[in-house]
Amino acid sequence: MEYLVLDIETIPRADLPEGLEEEIHRRVARKLEQVELEPAEADSLIRSTSPFFGRVLCIGLRWFRDGSEQNRDLVISAETEEETLSEFFRIVNDDRSRQVKFVHYNGLGFDIPFLIVRAAHYGISITNRRFKNLRRYTYDNHIDLMMFLSNWSSYNAVSLDVVCQSFGIPSPKAGEVKGNSVALAYEAGNLEAVNEYVMRDVEATFQLFKKLIPYIG
Repeated sequence: MEYLVLDIETIPRADLPEGLEEEIHRRVARKLEQVELEPAEADSLIRSTSPFFGRVLCIGLRWFRDGSEQNRDLVISAETEEETLSEFFRIVNDDRSRQVKFVHYNGLGFDIPFLIVRAAHYGISITNRRFKNLRRYTYDNHIDLMMFLSNWSSYNAVSLDVVCQSFGIPSPKAGEVKGNSVALAYEAGNLEAVNEYVMRDVEATFQLFKKLIPYIG
């Protein structure tokens, strides 16, 4: 069996209509009532975690086969989001990707829907039915490690950082850039550090999957 481990990094969109800006202001106000955050941090969080307010910056990928020690890595980070998504779905739609299983951490809750919605924004075709099949309680197409560890209950879910520490896997949060600082790194022109961070997430997900694969039905 061949697998494709993936992770995405997202940032706020810069081309939002005025009406959406008003909606973000309302959501930020509600968020600040719920948790202690700086207003700018809450604003960035709201924008980056929604495919309606944010966009894909880069996508980290790793291909591997059962029984093989050789892996193939790629970071897709083009000049524009449309180019990044077009390149990613060119790979996903390729005949050689028709039989792969997609591996991620909270991918069904975030990465995969985000990618599909942003592809729809540009009219980018997704012909790989495995990728579009987000049916839960199965590992036939997508293997969401967070859902496996929490028995499909978001209430029991924990972060990848917590799981890595528990399993003795180097945490992807140990580097210069972390999830909440991706937008700042991008604004500073430090895209190389962002690309390195997305591959740390991919590496951690890969190492976790190797530990869990004997237990996934």
